[in-house]
Amino acid sequence: MENVISQRELENKELAKTAAEEAIVLLQNKNNTLPLRNKTVALYGHGAFATVKGGSGSGDVNQRNMVNILTGLEDQKFDIVSKPWLARLQRYYQKEKNIYTDKLKDDPMSLLAPAFSFKDPEIGEFDEANTGIYVVSRTSGENYDRRNHKGDYKLTDNELSNIKRLSEYYTNSILLLNVGGVMDMSFIDECPMLDSIVLVSQLGMTTGDAIAEILDGVKTPSGKLSDTWADEYENYPTSENFGMSNPEYIEGNYVGYRYFDSFNVKPRYEFGFGLSYAKFFIKTQKVNVNEKRIRLQAEVENTSEHFSGQETVQVYVSKPQTDIPTPYQDLVAYNKTSNLRPKARQTVTFDIDIADLKVFDTEISSYVLVPGTYLVRMGNSSRQTEVVASFKLDEKVVLEKVNDLLEPRIDPTTLTKNQVHLKQVSGVPFFILKAANFPETKFIQYQEESDVTTFVDKQENLPGKGYDEVIEDVRNATGKTLNDVYDGDVELAEFVASLSEQQLVNLVEGQMSEKHNGIVGISSDLVPGAAGQTGTIKSRRVPSVVMADGPAGVRVEPVFERKGQKIYHYATAWPIGTALAQTWNKDLIEKVGFAIGTEMKEFGVDLWLAPGMNIHRDPLGGRNFEYFSEDPYLSGTMAAFETKGVQAHPKLGVTLKHFLGNNQESHRNYGNSVIGEQALREIYLRNFGIAIKFGRPVAIMSAYNRVNGIFSGANFATLTNILRDEWHFKGIVMTDWFSSADPKKSMHAGNDLIMPGDSKSELMSAITDFGPEFDEQGNIKVKRSYDMLKKEFTTKELWNDFTIDPDGDVIVKLRIDAESHFNDQVKDWIYNGAGQIVDKEHILLSGKWKQNNDLYLGDLQKSAINILRVILKLKY
Repeated sequence: MENVISQRELENKELAKTAAEEAIVLLQNKNNTLPLRNKTVALYGHGAFATVKGGSGSGDVNQRNMVNILTGLEDQKFDIVSKPWLARLQRYYQKEKNIYTDKLKDDPMSLLAPAFSFKDPEIGEFDEANTGIYVVSRTSGENYDRRNHKGDYKLTDNELSNIKRLSEYYTNSILLLNVGGVMDMSFIDECPMLDSIVLVSQLGMTTGDAIAEILDGVKTPSGKLSDTWADEYENYPTSENFGMSNPEYIEGNYVGYRYFDSFNVKPRYEFGFGLSYAKFFIKTQKVNVNEKRIRLQAEVENTSEHFSGQETVQVYVSKPQTDIPTPYQDLVAYNKTSNLRPKARQTVTFDIDIADLKVFDTEISSYVLVPGTYLVRMGNSSRQTEVVASFKLDEKVVLEKVNDLLEPRIDPTTLTKNQVHLKQVSGVPFFILKAANFPETKFIQYQEESDVTTFVDKQENLPGKGYDEVIEDVRNATGKTLNDVYDGDVELAEFVASLSEQQLVNLVEGQMSEKHNGIVGISSDLVPGAAGQTGTIKSRRVPSVVMADGPAGVRVEPVFERKGQKIYHYATAWPIGTALAQTWNKDLIEKVGFAIGTEMKEFGVDLWLAPGMNIHRDPLGGRNFEYFSEDPYLSGTMAAFETKGVQAHPKLGVTLKHFLGNNQESHRNYGNSVIGEQALREIYLRNFGIAIKFGRPVAIMSAYNRVNGIFSGANFATLTNILRDEWHFKGIVMTDWFSSADPKKSMHAGNDLIMPGDSKSELMSAITDFGPEFDEQGNIKVKRSYDMLKKEFTTKELWNDFTIDPDGDVIVKLRIDAESHFNDQVKDWIYNGAGQIVDKEHILLSGKWKQNNDLYLGDLQKSAINILRVILKLKY
């Protein structure tokens, strides 16, 4: 394959630029400084040339090239008068970065190391121009949270001085924020002369192109914030309960704007905020509310004289304030207009299911609609709305009764009562809803954690301990293949009953690469650079499913050789998840998803390990850039439409992650998120529920952390009772790579696939009498692993179920050569009768099997069935 830019690359780059442009948020524009009329500018800050396209870690992408801000401006015919200053700074920057890179070159965990950080020097003197532009650049990544320090969440002293002096020196002053999340913006008060502030975000490979077209007015900014930006970090209710090993979610469901609105805390920039060069007028045309839905129709007019643009209409509902903690308002719908020319109009419509206004009543473990008066609000940000309708529900409606599954031992929630009360509104349409007109309460049928079903084609001694096992006899399918299942000749239950224990384990554990194994991103022999693949059973026609990381693009090796031919797999680096959410454009996100699917097909990837969709509980979350928003509705709908786009391609799938409560990187492998049940159900589960209902993803990835004391990868309540029983999820659940959850507990809980496949010996030992493993020379195998808790590599001899015992009747043959570390033990084995010399290099050892066959065959079969369903969906 020639190294030429393909048509796919060109088309995806153009779409990436469109998404990038719609993601940019104009935060401030005094004196209508933007767009610029004069393209002669002085540009400062290392972010101008070292523009950050996205965060570090598994979410990084290997693209062909990336357009930084400096190049983007020059390509758009800007005259950069400060290029000599930037060139000097770049030489110093590169020297410092090389030193940092050299320190990590031999570190196997380098991909998860903190990203290189550089601090700008103070500018000695400014170059002459009408306009001065300063770029503040930040990066964050997997495995580390951000810090409320200068140089991260806050400006450095030099940055503040540079921005302040620049704003005083130039006629026009612009600050560009090349950051992946929220920053401390209190410095604005010290810079009264600063004209414009633009949240560039981290926009992937076309960052420079996109910001250039925004600055010169080719494109009007239309992005809206997907998070609340506070005046200072301490204003967030999570600020004193974030980053520790057992964070207590004291704020309950008062997350983000729900807290600021309910407790009368004024933010610097509210959720949903974003300015435009154009001006828009939103007028409600029709409203109708009944016991099934809220229907709204609004007209959006671009009232400006000169600028085209897009507006996002946002709908919030204020629910009655009762004894159940209920935020002042919740986002329930949004729509973005097309690009409206001056004086043009567009009608947007909303159809909101009345059941979406439910709250969780912990007293009766039910989703309910509370009685009282509801206010429907419409506008273009969370604090720029007006009430357009109200309705009253006469009595409480119990929509759905669920089991008490998630309650922590002690509920940490302390914020339970609004401090801002709803005001009565008149002069808007008013409706009466009757509880008697709602359907009867829905009751969920749950699987019991104590139950196991095992399929057998012949009776035999079965392993397992502690559960209620049901044995189902099925037809013998020995010799049948997955093709026979696909053709309908064999049932899946019959097929798995015919598999050996080893074959079942090979299915429920990923297939470790024979050549390349890394903690992140390298564990596939089929697609170089892919994150992993499922196991294969060649004799039964069971192929592998290949997985690649995301969510800012398909992470694979860009250049490699196959059969003597050089292959090029340059991927598109898309805007980060937070930036995609800032577009508030569901149709655009679906197109992005479809384009990602196109690359997956080209590269040979079956399953994309994305979208990432955890809630931005706190602005210092190190992986927030991968995720969409602080709001579950915005997060869930973004994930659903991206999923729909990818899976519009037959035989491709996505993996929603990380399920559940993974809202910080500190202590992520063992930390315990203590969350009240109402917050879990209304915030941290709701976004996943929306994405599953409307997107129907093929897979879900369980998180590393624990929730209320139980590892996410081994939590029966969430993985089976909620995913399968309440939400009717039909796909597979996989662990994150090298999960700390017990693999046996994961199997029973409903985590079908353990990735990348490092615990096969543990499962085999738990299901059958599994002997020692030897290499080709007969030496005992040594397993080398990375201990996520201790953050170090460990080794373990694979004796498995075998224990040395002179009275045992199990015999194994062990190779002992001159360099063997067993030499010191040989005499002891012989003296106590456990060992018998065979020849100069071998010894026979007597021993017994451990009494540990406590894993049910049915647990492996259940997981294998779910995995095989997905393999049939993606590979047949």
